[in-house]
Amino acid sequence: MNEAERARENAISFEVKKDGLQQRQSGDWVLRVTVAAIDMHQVIVNAPMGTRFMCVLVEVNDDETPVEHKLMERDKWRDLGATRQAGIRCNDPVFWAYLREQWGLKVDDEADAAGAVRGACGVTSRSDLGKVGQGEARLRWLNLDNQFQAWKAKEHA
Repeated sequence: MNEAERARENAISFEVKKDGLQQRQSGDWVLRVTVAAIDMHQVIVNAPMGTRFMCVLVEVNDDETPVEHKLMERDKWRDLGATRQAGIRCNDPVFWAYLREQWGLKVDDEADAAGAVRGACGVTSRSDLGKVGQGEARLRWLNLDNQFQAWKAKEHA
């Protein structure tokens, strides 16, 4: 059984209604949802605070059919996953310039950039970013990529 099959087998399905949305100073978002009493699953009720869950949300029409949304560029980038994102960035000379300027590293090619990413994320291979149990490494990648994008936007503003 692969990861996708295990995820489907262990999925908890229920309807929620968006009740609030707030962005924190850190940039993280707080999404508050309301779950009807009849839909609340005991696994969620019994889980200690801080328990992590993978979540998939599908907006539904009044007739229960999914609402179709066009993916934005940011969504397309996110859907690539951290491993592919890191591979793309490491082949980008602008990313190399960022690593030289902001991190003081000697980065002249893809191999140098890959080494910098592995070091910054605390992994032995960029492919580790896509593995189960590497959430902290993925967060470090996300922060690195967000910093790069902010630097790039500032440089080209």
